[in-house]
Amino acid sequence: MNWKAFIFDMDGTLLDNMAFHIEIWREFLHSLGVKLDEKEFLQRAVGRTNADILRDFVNPDLSDEEIRALGKQKEALYRSRFRPLMREVPGLTRLLARAKQKGIRIALATSAGVENARFVLEGLDIESYFDVLVTGDQVTQGKPHPEIFLKAAERLSIHPSEGLVFEDSPLGLEAAHRAGMASIALSTTYPPEHLMTLPGVLAVVPDYDTLFLRDGHLGEFFHSFSG
Repeated sequence: MNWKAFIFDMDGTLLDNMAFHIEIWREFLHSLGVKLDEKEFLQRAVGRTNADILRDFVNPDLSDEEIRALGKQKEALYRSRFRPLMREVPGLTRLLARAKQKGIRIALATSAGVENARFVLEGLDIESYFDVLVTGDQVTQGKPHPEIFLKAAERLSIHPSEGLVFEDSPLGLEAAHRAGMASIALSTTYPPEHLMTLPGVLAVVPDYDTLFLRDGHLGEFFHSFSG
């Protein structure tokens, strides 16, 4: 397991914010006349781009211009409300710092737009750790299509098999597997039992601190980060 790069999803992976994100989505969609519960949103939307979500729940015939306008409204609402609540998943900065020390390159591959990505990276003060940033507005196919992870690998100048993905959603984990990448699943959004049997998942953990405590070969790899 000689990974040359770590590739991180963002929401639910860098920060435990999916419950808040879902509530904002539900509130915003309700304002557009769409009512849905949390379970339905989890099943149909987590990991997808704004365009995919809006066309699925609101109107499949929305134009690109309408998508941009609605997405901008929703993300502005999210950022204004979430800013004071922003906290990293425990152990994240420790992992990022040790990866950098060991020469492992780091990418962000998120379905969110670039404004939200900058908002999170700057808010958590971790932007300097990331060599590559791929956002939902830079791809044509949302997760579970592997495009976003393949693009991250290309920009990292690695073969996909040399990248380890960190994800919290089944759609994202499927995208990683379809890209030919192994993954670590974060159980911040879904119960562990929903993630542990998915193909390509090496481990399911509640946070990054847990990685340093695991037994076996995977644990040995991450234990080497703790010095």
